[in-house]
Amino acid sequence: MGEELLDETVARVLEVWAAMAARGEMSPQTLSRFSQLLDRFVRFARARGAVELGAVTPGIAAMFVDAHGHTRQALVAPAAPATRHLRRSVLRMFYTTARELGLTDTDPTYGLELPPRTTGGTRPLSEDEAVALRHASEFTERPTRHAAAAALALAGGFSGEIGHVGPRHLDVARARVWLHGSTKTTPRWCPLDTWGLRVLTARSEHVHAAANSLYPQEALRLAVSPRTGNDEQIQARVCVALRDLLKAIGLGADKRVRPASVTAYAGAEALAATGRIEAAACLLGMSSLDSTAALIGHDWRTADTEETTPKDGKPEEVRHAR
Repeated sequence: MGEELLDETVARVLEVWAAMAARGEMSPQTLSRFSQLLDRFVRFARARGAVELGAVTPGIAAMFVDAHGHTRQALVAPAAPATRHLRRSVLRMFYTTARELGLTDTDPTYGLELPPRTTGGTRPLSEDEAVALRHASEFTERPTRHAAAAALALAGGFSGEIGHVGPRHLDVARARVWLHGSTKTTPRWCPLDTWGLRVLTARSEHVHAAANSLYPQEALRLAVSPRTGNDEQIQARVCVALRDLLKAIGLGADKRVRPASVTAYAGAEALAATGRIEAAACLLGMSSLDSTAALIGHDWRTADTEETTPKDGKPEEVRHAR
């Protein structure tokens, strides 16, 4: 074990990830970004004599995560925190998949600590954690409320909103869901990705069949049972479902990962896709841009970093202000 060539292992892992993308558990954009980073990692490791999977040491992994890049002015600069976290996330997911394939029993990123990405009490899920959450919540015998809760949170819903969403709030034709808002958020339509639409459509059909005319249409809910309860009780049921999933993917001990971390990921993705904090606030139904930035861990005072095509196996990056 560990004698496989690194590039061949990467190829096998990418096959698994491509299948996950086909199921909607990973977006095409994520697959492309992760694939590019793994390609850079292979060249980075090969330049340091690590041709086989087992030859990658914690030191090589740490050097890759921390590797400096270049600014637009061609100046060498340290990697931004977001870049370092992304590199570590990709490597962790790579080794997790390699272990599932029986190709290794180690992970050179284990114990590799990085400064926190945010200063608040809650941090958004990372990209690999969001993929793991979708994978863990996927139903087997029947569509579950856990999968529905995950899909709604990843769409931008908060725990106080998710429990009130029923089949009638789905707009399958336009791939979106209506959230009724709360004391802190405005009512809004949230777009659904391929995975979220599939999960919620299946859950809606299951809820209708299971209700068997025992409950009226307005009582049916996707992420909680139709039994009565006040707003606090309904929200608590949603939080339990999301916490169950977070524990299932190994995040139960991380005190900064909470049900709101799943929603915060949706906002962070909106910011990454548009470069505008206003887009994240609109998706999350938040009126304060400062509160939105705090939730998703966006520091307005610093520049962001984006990696570009590397040379000689060394990750490069350019800085740009948002």
